[in-house]
Amino acid sequence: MRRPTHRRLRLVLATAAAALLLPLPAAPAAADVDTSPVRVNQVGYLTGADKIATVVTTGGARAWQVRQATGGAVVASGTTAVYGSDRASGDTVHQADFSALSTPGDYVLWVDGVGTSVPFTVSASSLYPALGREAMQYFYFHRMGAAVEGQYLQNAGHAHAALHPGDESVPCYNSWCGSQRLNVRHSWADAGDFGIYAVNHAVSAWTLLNLLEREPAAYGDGSLAIPERTNGRPDILDEVEFGSRWMAGLLPSTGLASHKVHNHAWSAFPVTSVDSENGLARSAMGPSTNATYAVARTNAQLARVLAPYDAARAATLWGIAKDAWTRAEAQPNVDYNTTSDAEGGGDYGDTKNSDDRYAAAAELYLTALKRTDTALSSYRSAVTGSPHYREMGQFDWAEVAATGTLSLVSVANDLPAADVATMRANVRSFADQIVTTLRGEGYPSLIGGASAYPWGSNSFIANRMLVLGVAYDDSGSLAYLKAMNRAMDYLMGNNAMRLSYVTGYGEYAETDLHDRWAWGKYPGLAYPKGWLAGGPNNELINDPATPTGRPAAKSYAPKNTAPDAWGSKENTINWNAPLVWVATHLDRNAADLTGGTPPVDVTPPTVPANPRVTTTSATSVSLAWDASTDNVGVVGYDVYRGTAKVGTPTGTSYTDTGLTPSTGYQYTVRARDAAGYVSAASAAVTATTQGGDVVPPATPANLQVTAVGSSTLTITWDPVPTAVSYAVRRGSVQVAVVTGTSYTDTGLSPSTAYTYTVQARNAAGDASAWSAPITASTSAPPTGGGLAVRYKNNDGSPTDNSIRFGLQVVNSGTAAIGLTTVTARYYLTRDGSAGVTAYCDWAQVGCANVRTTVVSLPSPVAGADTYVEVAFTGGTLAAGASTGEIQLRLHKADWSPFNEVGDYSRGTNTAFADAPTIPGYAGGVLSWGTPPA
Repeated sequence: MRRPTHRRLRLVLATAAAALLLPLPAAPAAADVDTSPVRVNQVGYLTGADKIATVVTTGGARAWQVRQATGGAVVASGTTAVYGSDRASGDTVHQADFSALSTPGDYVLWVDGVGTSVPFTVSASSLYPALGREAMQYFYFHRMGAAVEGQYLQNAGHAHAALHPGDESVPCYNSWCGSQRLNVRHSWADAGDFGIYAVNHAVSAWTLLNLLEREPAAYGDGSLAIPERTNGRPDILDEVEFGSRWMAGLLPSTGLASHKVHNHAWSAFPVTSVDSENGLARSAMGPSTNATYAVARTNAQLARVLAPYDAARAATLWGIAKDAWTRAEAQPNVDYNTTSDAEGGGDYGDTKNSDDRYAAAAELYLTALKRTDTALSSYRSAVTGSPHYREMGQFDWAEVAATGTLSLVSVANDLPAADVATMRANVRSFADQIVTTLRGEGYPSLIGGASAYPWGSNSFIANRMLVLGVAYDDSGSLAYLKAMNRAMDYLMGNNAMRLSYVTGYGEYAETDLHDRWAWGKYPGLAYPKGWLAGGPNNELINDPATPTGRPAAKSYAPKNTAPDAWGSKENTINWNAPLVWVATHLDRNAADLTGGTPPVDVTPPTVPANPRVTTTSATSVSLAWDASTDNVGVVGYDVYRGTAKVGTPTGTSYTDTGLTPSTGYQYTVRARDAAGYVSAASAAVTATTQGGDVVPPATPANLQVTAVGSSTLTITWDPVPTAVSYAVRRGSVQVAVVTGTSYTDTGLSPSTAYTYTVQARNAAGDASAWSAPITASTSAPPTGGGLAVRYKNNDGSPTDNSIRFGLQVVNSGTAAIGLTTVTARYYLTRDGSAGVTAYCDWAQVGCANVRTTVVSLPSPVAGADTYVEVAFTGGTLAAGASTGEIQLRLHKADWSPFNEVGDYSRGTNTAFADAPTIPGYAGGVLSWGTPPA
């Protein structure tokens, strides 16, 4: 949870003041850390896992022995490999590889002249059978809006009355939504404080729901200690559904969602009185686009997984998700104003929204597909049209594109098989990078030693472990599973801090974290087991306890400093969520590294729910259904037409072909697992094929050319009754299928003739004849040659407080041009005296390579008193090439509204088109367009 220094100063002072009234627990004389230079996983190793200890020592190779913990018998021996200087820690280290040891037992590792490790286990069964459940209890511990009862806690002494039940009606800070009050009751406290933050909650909920979708039986009904444990739904779903109820309440009657809700001042540390905490002033802070996309994606994913258990609630959540999406699309680039809120919470500022849009689009698309929603095609287009489509890389609350891709490879869909294959390959490629990083480090860290360790570095590692788990599931390569286990070695004590970062695990485990309620009971009550510490942080240190000037992997606060150590010892929902995911994956796949057998499967899958007919034609019926669950895993489905089995798909859809027109058919579906058990039949659905004499649509008529550019042509045609889409051909090549009655062809050559024909298609797939052709020519390149500037409007309102648009610069000449010589100017009126600031939100060439300058005209002209000049810091643009999209956003210093109506450079087109009102310059010479006069 990232907090600027000035935001935390108030907390430091509040903590100091509280210390005068509430004595803190006395710190022991020495921190409890592993004093041995021989670092191992303090829990142990699977028999078939890599077992590589880190030995802090200098000089040449040293002899090592693995000895039985009792009796001291030597069971393995060898010599260390000299690694040298470990960049992240500053330690000089060797590595002792005893992977060949596969006999279960309790051992220590002795290294000649160095010392002996703590005892550890080599096990033929799971090392962490309870960790996933204990890590899940973190979320019940941090519930707000309802009492937290002792019977569901590891220690009943942590029970308390409801925190912030008043969240049922909170005002909007500084009346940003007028006199409305928002209902944001029922949530998880985000971290060590009691704020709730849309973007951080969204990635946390996604992580847990992704686990549910990939491992549906992992935490079934009755598996977790929560009040809802006997309601017939998976307990992990119950926990996420409770913790996410507040998200819908972030939406006011109109407009964007509140970015976050928290107190007006930092809470006391520790909190010992729930009543006092509940009496603090508290508000919903201002809105943002990425918070609104967060509301959309969380509710869409919840609607998808909840539907088999509570169709009515799922339908409600789906409506909320769609509404939030529509609102975010209407204002796609409103960033949270971090300078205009109350002091009592973190900022979670984020100036890039395209990744949030892609992640939300992925969840809405997958849910719309499952629900056969009429908006499916628009969500699918938002996914495939995103610049992040198929992207895979590091993710956290601020960078969520990868979560969209991970959902698309985790949930069955109808995207092109080649695209899904590319996404799977991208996951494996990133996993390969992670493995390479791991193998290059002295300690088994997944963060490269040349990098700073960020706030929450352990969560970065856990998220990378998640990617390794997905890659292992996809490929079966043990290299990924072994790398996951080695990363767990790091979290469990083989690290520069000589400490297990998971509470309750290991001989020397973290004991105190930055949590107001848990610290108030400590040390009389130990912190619960299964909480992940934030980890070393030297990227942003703004607390008094995390040491400065230390190597990255040692920037971690010592024991009993939790109140002042939010930068390294904080705990948060988005750190424990990936701990749940990876602990569960390691537990369920432990047999793959022990030679054992997975759990015996004696249970049939659940019955496929919600069978439905998606489309029909004269000779086919297409079906879909909701995925079944199984204690081990569903491997496929049997589709029956009447009593005859007609298909055995592995996914949740099937098309029955070769049928008779105008005939009724009845279908049922059964699920199969790997052991051969088959579920009972689903409810029956019936369908009637269409008549055999279906009339195709009429041929499109009245083709016209409505816009001409040097590299674009726009054609239109009259609508055709019964048509649901139109195919467009350029010459003999089909270039597009559109649902409207216009098409803009891009990337064309100047002064060139092109011929187009159009074909109409109805819902049954019947096609008309191709239309009569129309021929048109692109215009000549602009005077001066060399450049073209293209524009699209990204802003739904001309009178809000920002201007958002996209630009492309195209080299229409015949030779490459250096981008440092290229500029483009967007002309506007600033509508007042306040200064204007320009931002690059996203650019295909990278925003670091884009420079914006706001210039006031000496004398205003019609439609402009200001222009924004866009320039480039480097690179070359080849002949015929484009810079790709550059997403720009302008706002005033006082955030007052613009009136863009009549602005010289503004257009209303929402697809890229040539923009002669945005002049382009090469080497300072006008090469495109016309400046205002």
